Amino acid sequence: MYDLQQWRAAVLEHLERGGPTCRHAAQYIREHKIEIGFARQSTRARWTLSKKIELNSRYYSLATDPANVDLLSAVVHEARHLAQGIALALTVWGEVGGWKADYDAAAELHAPIRDVHWEAVARVLEPPTDDDLRRARREMLALAGWRYLVWLLPLRPNWWTRLVAWLAGMFWR
Repeated sequence: MYDLQQWRAAVLEHLERGGPTCRHAAQYIREHKIEIGFARQSTRARWTLSKKIELNSRYYSLATDPANVDLLSAVVHEARHLAQGIALALTVWGEVGGWKADYDAAAELHAPIRDVHWEAVARVLEPPTDDDLRRARREMLALAGWRYLVWLLPLRPNWWTRLVAWLAGMFWR
């Protein structure tokens, strides 16, 4: 049985054996001292403002094999969000980037691509058009349900600026 630091090190070693997407995530986690831990939540994994990746304790634990592809792709997904920064990560474009990283990590780790949302989001162009992002949001909502709050997010980071400017105008006239 691993302790948390040993388990985290084993996860990073497995990522470093993957392709460029996996290696980039491992390097980012090491360089920025990102913690990986467990928390009970509604999603498979999440990133936090305090630079942590929290894995859902209903699915993952220290007993989870650090080579588990689902686990590794979840870590890559959340590391991508942390690397994006909050303004991009909290947009549909940011979520598409997370799913693309998830998809690429699974492919690099030679896992069968079995989740439909990976295929749907992988078709989004880079850079995406607004129509691509609207379609991705509809597909994510259809596949993951209304509790997957991506459907509430703006499409692009510059929409946050517009929202803040609009709110400022509402309160400081």
